[in-house]
Amino acid sequence: MIKIKELSKISLFAAFISVSVYLIPPITIPLVSVPFTLQTLFIILAGFIFTPLEAFLSVLLYVFIGAVGLPVYSGARGGLSVLVGPTGGFIILFPLVSLMISILKSKTKNTTHDLVMGAFISIVCLYFLANIWLSITLSLNYWVALLSLFPFIPLDIIKLLLAYLVYKKLPIDFASK
Repeated sequence: MIKIKELSKISLFAAFISVSVYLIPPITIPLVSVPFTLQTLFIILAGFIFTPLEAFLSVLLYVFIGAVGLPVYSGARGGLSVLVGPTGGFIILFPLVSLMISILKSKTKNTTHDLVMGAFISIVCLYFLANIWLSITLSLNYWVALLSLFPFIPLDIIKLLLAYLVYKKLPIDFASK
């Protein structure tokens, strides 16, 4: 059973993710209509700072909030139409990204291990899997759509590094014992 403390952390972090889309205006890559946002920074950070269940639920709550219509997705959009649109694959996979980062992170904050796992999950796995939906919705060849995502890689590496720096600098352990 989840305690009030954990529910509070989960809800608060879902709010952080929701607000993150307003911190910078979405920058969209023309061919694939995928915007650059700060969402993934918070998705990755949730995986690093929380237990697997807390990470998964905080991001799942964010996805649910947007799915019911609140404007928490990029471009201040919300609703199921976003989830069935080109970026839906990314959004649907976000809870699993946080979950897997939380499961696979090192117990000792081993920088090399954590950054390699974080990059593998948040960039390699996410891109390859979300691109299936992206290429279908845009009627693009899978490989053409995937290549069009390459400009995001340096930005996502920066977001991964920022999330990890925040995680390493946190004076307290957010994960429940």
